[in-house]
Amino acid sequence: MFDGRISSSPTISCRRCGHELVPGRGELFAVSVVAVADPYPPVFDERDLAQDVGAEIRRLVAQLNGLDEQQARDQVYRRVVFHLCTACYEDWIEEPASH
Repeated sequence: MFDGRISSSPTISCRRCGHELVPGRGELFAVSVVAVADPYPPVFDERDLAQDVGAEIRRLVAQLNGLDEQQARDQVYRRVVFHLCTACYEDWIEEPASH
């Protein structure tokens, strides 16, 4: 039941222009970007097959030892959500890599 009070929505800013946006007013886009490290099966050649597999595994484990859980995850999967006002979205969606 509506009690006459208007809920105060949190305010957020457009990632590009900084314009204040109020969720629920239809004036923004929530953009979700998912990046996944090369999802295709690895390609091996004769040189790769001739290497010492154990040494390569040890090298990779040593490389990972210096990373925390989040850093290791970010190397293979990353999801970012940001907000754009309608005007910035209309410009950004046409050429997302140029901004």
